[in-house]
Amino acid sequence: MEKGYNSRVPVYLKIAYDMREKILLGDLKPQQKMPSIRKLALELNLNPNTVKKAYEVLENQKLIKSNSTVGTFVTDDLELLLEERINNSFETITLETKELKKLGVSLNSVLEGIEKKWKVL
Repeated sequence: MEKGYNSRVPVYLKIAYDMREKILLGDLKPQQKMPSIRKLALELNLNPNTVKKAYEVLENQKLIKSNSTVGTFVTDDLELLLEERINNSFETITLETKELKKLGVSLNSVLEGIEKKWKVL
């Protein structure tokens, strides 16, 4: 797990967030087998129930699928993954835009900056 989390956020949500990021960034590929709950719990030195709750969050988000006989896998729904990546990017843009607004940067300057970066891509 990454450092710097708000300590009031439950550990299972921190794990779910980290795994979600790995899935959305492509570190965990579609149809890739996830670590078993017990294995991940041992690696993180946590109770397996904590990891199980994190996996349940990811399953509810349809990012992973569990099959009790063969394990847990990253979804193969590429459309869902693309949609989630786009949503994740907009969340990042929102956070950065809030920061620019706090710094007193005008909307026109923000849009001009984005347009310049867009043209370079």
